[in-house]
Amino acid sequence: MSAGAASRSAKTKADPTPRNPGVRRAGRPRDPNIDRLLLETTLSELIARGYAGMSVDKVAMRAGVGKPAVYRRYPDKESLAIAALGRLAAKTDVHLTGDLRADLTAEINEAHENLVRTNGVPLVGTLIAELNRHPELLNMYREQLVRPRSDKVELILRDAQSRGELRADANLPFITRLLFGLITGSYIVGEPLDRAAVAAAVDVILDSAIESKPSRR
Repeated sequence: MSAGAASRSAKTKADPTPRNPGVRRAGRPRDPNIDRLLLETTLSELIARGYAGMSVDKVAMRAGVGKPAVYRRYPDKESLAIAALGRLAAKTDVHLTGDLRADLTAEINEAHENLVRTNGVPLVGTLIAELNRHPELLNMYREQLVRPRSDKVELILRDAQSRGELRADANLPFITRLLFGLITGSYIVGEPLDRAAVAAAVDVILDSAIESKPSRR
């Protein structure tokens, strides 16, 4: 037997299990608490520092983990930020009562209170500031929060339209944008938005879309 053959034979005996480069050996499972902590810390950094001021170093330090723990999960800062925004998913359940004004008022109040609770106003400002450089961040926010909430409001409006409460030609997407614009607009003009203000605004916005009933003679 040649020296090369003998060497190969010895290696085969020492390691009889054939290796498959396409299969990774099982490692220690990821800690879900670290996953959660990293994403919560990332959101906090986005709000406090903006995307430009956020860094993997700062997220790791605040979360109390090493940078390798971050990079095992996310290859770069952008993917970390996108994953953090993905945690902001809005609730998709809708409870229709048959009372158009009450259902809309409840939904807009819930959206506003969630924005306040999550300190979402600075976050939205950060995402808009990064729109030209990183449009995917605002797109993720839209997909996770804005679109589900808009869909819920349009469902409420369609339900009222099917009952004949709203005009058949009412522009439901436009009404939806007006209702959500009420929230962001209140911060721009500096007017507080409480439940009474939301109820009054819903009345004004719906007035042009309500199906008028024929007067009795």
